[in-house]
Amino acid sequence: EIACECLRRRGCKVVALPAYTPASEVLSSGFDGVTMRAIASEAGVNLASIVYYFENKEGLYLSVFRHYAEPLMEERMKLLKEADREPSLRAYARAFIEPAFRILLDESLGGPDHMRLLWRLPQEPECLVEKIYDEFYAPVIREMTERVRQICPWGDELSLSWHVHIMSSIFHATLGKYATRPDLHDKEPWMKDQDRILKMIVDTAVLLISRPALSPDKEGNA
Repeated sequence: EIACECLRRRGCKVVALPAYTPASEVLSSGFDGVTMRAIASEAGVNLASIVYYFENKEGLYLSVFRHYAEPLMEERMKLLKEADREPSLRAYARAFIEPAFRILLDESLGGPDHMRLLWRLPQEPECLVEKIYDEFYAPVIREMTERVRQICPWGDELSLSWHVHIMSSIFHATLGKYATRPDLHDKEPWMKDQDRILKMIVDTAVLLISRPALSPDKEGNA
């Protein structure tokens, strides 16, 4: 459905919208696992139309990804700017984490499909991963890093880059487990309340960011 929508936005008339859509092929098979011919067939258009509007499979894949990633990036940017009114580590951490948490868990916004694209990303071609990161994620990470740099009591780049990485990793690992293991929601106490999960992720991020990373030369003295 998303791939069909991308075609419509480019002015291509989609004559059919089957239940099993091109987007689902990309999501389940990945970039190398689906052909342009199969995408055209499922969208109900001829191959020449897709080539005309998107040039190649990479162009269509990026359009599908853009459909999901742009709203998340825009919401994060908006909340980071709002947090500038009363800057704090907690305000910035929440502005970075909450939009992704809410959007990726919202089925009506395509959250599960966006997550599937993200989980597949490490297996996709490196050149494609770099383009996606540079366009949809690096700008927000830069904005977040600059704000953390201004507000933290320490200024070494090792701590700064490490903590932003850890914050993102904890968030994605926690969200991934919550989204893919609904059978655990009633078994693990921390999984029973979405708002509590969000608060715990933000609290953990603030705790990490507020302390410098342990540098290699200090490791033996810890």
